[in-house]
Amino acid sequence: MTAARYAALFQAEAREHLTVIDDALLSLERASTGADPAEQVATLFRGMHSIKGMAAAMGYADVERLAHALESRCEPVRHGDEALHGDLVALLLEGTAAMRTSIDDAADGRVTLTSGLEGLLARLTPADRGRGLAALVRAMPAPQTVHSRPADKDDPADRLVDIVLTADCPLKGVRALIVLTKLRAVGTVQGTAPPLEQWQDGPFTGAFSVTLRSPASDTDIANAASSAGEVAEVVVHQPLRESRAASTRTVAPAGTVRLDARRLDTLLELVGELVVTRDRLLRAAEGMTPPDRDVLRAARDAARLVSALQEEVRQSRLLPAADVFDRFPRLVRDVARELGKEVSFVMEGRELALDRSLLEAIGDPILHLLRNALDHGIETPAVRRASGKAAAGTLVLRAARERSHLQLEVRDDGRGIDRAAVLQRARARGLVPETQSTLDDGELLRLIAHPGLSTATAVTTLSGRGVGVDVVNARVRALGGQLALASTEGQGTVFTLRLPVTIAIARALVVEIGGRAFAIPAVHVEEVLSYHESLLVHHGTGPAVTVRDEIIPLVALDERFGSPASSTARGEEDQHLAIVEVAGRRVALRVDALVAQQDIVVKPLDQVRGATSWFSGATVLGDGRLALILDVASLL
Repeated sequence: MTAARYAALFQAEAREHLTVIDDALLSLERASTGADPAEQVATLFRGMHSIKGMAAAMGYADVERLAHALESRCEPVRHGDEALHGDLVALLLEGTAAMRTSIDDAADGRVTLTSGLEGLLARLTPADRGRGLAALVRAMPAPQTVHSRPADKDDPADRLVDIVLTADCPLKGVRALIVLTKLRAVGTVQGTAPPLEQWQDGPFTGAFSVTLRSPASDTDIANAASSAGEVAEVVVHQPLRESRAASTRTVAPAGTVRLDARRLDTLLELVGELVVTRDRLLRAAEGMTPPDRDVLRAARDAARLVSALQEEVRQSRLLPAADVFDRFPRLVRDVARELGKEVSFVMEGRELALDRSLLEAIGDPILHLLRNALDHGIETPAVRRASGKAAAGTLVLRAARERSHLQLEVRDDGRGIDRAAVLQRARARGLVPETQSTLDDGELLRLIAHPGLSTATAVTTLSGRGVGVDVVNARVRALGGQLALASTEGQGTVFTLRLPVTIAIARALVVEIGGRAFAIPAVHVEEVLSYHESLLVHHGTGPAVTVRDEIIPLVALDERFGSPASSTARGEEDQHLAIVEVAGRRVALRVDALVAQQDIVVKPLDQVRGATSWFSGATVLGDGRLALILDVASLL
């Protein structure tokens, strides 16, 4: 149990408490005058007290001092001695921001800037110090319960010390180690139950026993254990007696455990390799001549077990979208105040379960889109009133499952995108012909996602460099998804991110083009059918095919990839069409052959600067061949 492991655990738990604290503060800020803040203030106290206790256990003095100061500053509100007001909420939010930095600094071994912290601590100190002292007295914990039983005269040096930590004690394993250190000061520790290893890695409830050899009295031993803090009860008696902690340990362990995320990543990679091996095994068993029924049955049983294991690993990696979403209300609030705007922020789909790797990857794109909406989209209250709108704009972040993919939306009811301004900038940079006079949504997205193109008149800390939408588009495509845009001037803008539900293992249609294997993400494939020259028509700007009286643009992948000889060698009657849909557009991809539909392990593919980004990744197929994964959006 190294200090680094405890530091990571402290950091994770403290961040969870800070998220709850920020939510409570934002609720207080939004509450109307005269609203009862008791529940939110109680939430603040619980969170701050937990962080203070954990910081004290870890020896992080700055975090402990800051948490105590925030507790003390809220105490007058808690007891009705001070009315809640906007300046106080803003100060508390500033305090939580500083605490987040202090927590990260402490966990990473960095030193917090003490001068800035001291200034904040001074502003958090209530003006009425007498009232603050009274609050401190009220906040003191009740004394712990201490029992001692007479020792057996046969062996007065050996004692069994049963300890029960308080129910709300944070980081019970760390606190138990502190108790152990206190007991070592008065004697020699002979052993512990449960073992030390289980104090962090097992279902540790905070009840434990220490076998101690000490010349000290039972009272002195009990006082030493209690001096560690967060101790609810101490019993000192003979080792032969059944300990109180032993009976406490019969309580059923908790249903969840903390696990290093890297272990889940490794497990997923191993399962991915098993999936590839499963397909190879099935192919080999089914191709045996003569067929061996026992081998085939065993291969199918193994395939079934691998599929079940794959699903269990996938489920174990799922986390609620709230883990990422809940950090955005504070961001929206701070940016809106900086810009002098009023915003009502709505989140939908917080309960949606997403793969951990995907959840980590979507945070940055959403951050850019929210900042863009606040800076470019939503108007100031005066402008909104002049145009007949409510003074407060509405910003919506929505997550939903759509069949086999995830759909994220960032929607605002602001001014919309000025297409004329975008077109003017694009003409000036030579991105569109001088004769072009209109932009549809697809062209608009392509232009505002172009690096360096911005309609902002000045560079600020929020925008103006023309990189926001470019970053989002690049990130979304790297995840195997698409970014779509719909904007109406004067009414608002909607950015839609369509992503696979997992970025590690995906379903794909494997095809052949020019004798090489390629994978098309199944999320885009609507149907496949045989290709015949009679389907070919010329419509608009290029070739197309007719499918059930619908004209669909055609992309001949053999020609696009520079292998036109493949169609002649195989014959057009052997070719197929994969009808794919991207951002509302349907396209027919012509391929030489259909191989299979199967699960693939997605490996990221570094993009070469200046090269055409036709591919979003790579995978190894069951027969050992390497297949590139098509970025369908780039082929349109």
